[in-house]
Amino acid sequence: MSDKKISDSSESIKVKKLKKNADLLKGKKSSRTPDLSKRKKTREWLEKHPKVYDLTKELLGFLEQYREPSFPYGWYNNLVFKYGRDSVGPRLSIKCNKNDCTVTITLPKGNELLEELGFSSSSKKPDQSKLKLKFEVESKNKASYEHLIKVLSTYLITPLSAGQHIDADAIPEATIDKAIDEIADFKGLNETEKDALVKVRIGQGSYRDALDDIWKGCALTGIKCRDLLRASHIKAWRDAEAHERLDPYNGLLLAAHLDALFDKGLISFDSNGFILISDSISESDLNKLSIDKTMQLQMPKETHEYMKYHREKYGFEC
Repeated sequence: MSDKKISDSSESIKVKKLKKNADLLKGKKSSRTPDLSKRKKTREWLEKHPKVYDLTKELLGFLEQYREPSFPYGWYNNLVFKYGRDSVGPRLSIKCNKNDCTVTITLPKGNELLEELGFSSSSKKPDQSKLKLKFEVESKNKASYEHLIKVLSTYLITPLSAGQHIDADAIPEATIDKAIDEIADFKGLNETEKDALVKVRIGQGSYRDALDDIWKGCALTGIKCRDLLRASHIKAWRDAEAHERLDPYNGLLLAAHLDALFDKGLISFDSNGFILISDSISESDLNKLSIDKTMQLQMPKETHEYMKYHREKYGFEC
């Protein structure tokens, strides 16, 4: 058989087509855009499946709270939205079908947290670990969002670093208001989860550094270990004006168990800084928590009005 006949065989034609398609895809593979209008087929498919489209917008709106702007992100081929570089380093992708969207997080192996977070080794690339979370159409997807928040709050996902590299002082108040309003309106989270998300955002960066300077550790016990402390607003974010949300004197550093009590209004502080304790906490529990009524914090004068608001909100007569 001549070379010409071989080249004209159906098998060789098929191979040529595959190679041609592969060559065409090479130029498109890393191309992405946040502008859906530039992905005509993707947009048309989503418009034909409005429930999937709603879920996609919900996911993207949620992840926008965390996005690190310096990394590439946007619509990819075949109903895929990607954050991070292609096949290199930490990255996250969202892929949708008619019933659900799957969020896939890919991280380099070697961090001991990964197994605890539910990651498993990639069969194709053993140096990587992957986690897949499914979000179903017309569902609140509570468990999947909880899992996603848990992973994002570790800062392991560089393209979605929970604002780790963003200077809160440089963000316009209107932008911050918009972000928290989106959290407040987000239907996939309950109030406790929304508060947890706000805590993630204030528990790092320049705001947290300012609290460290004011309180020098736990305001009540003096504990210095940063990992044991929690940053909170005294006048809750959802109740505060824009300027109050950024005011470090509206912030408090407390050991985790004290922060939980303060957050729920089970403890507060009088104008002299002495602890006020709810009658709903038994003496037995107070002893176990090593809390007594003689405990006192040194409150800056700028904090007094915020603490007064907290007392009044939770019914402490003082």
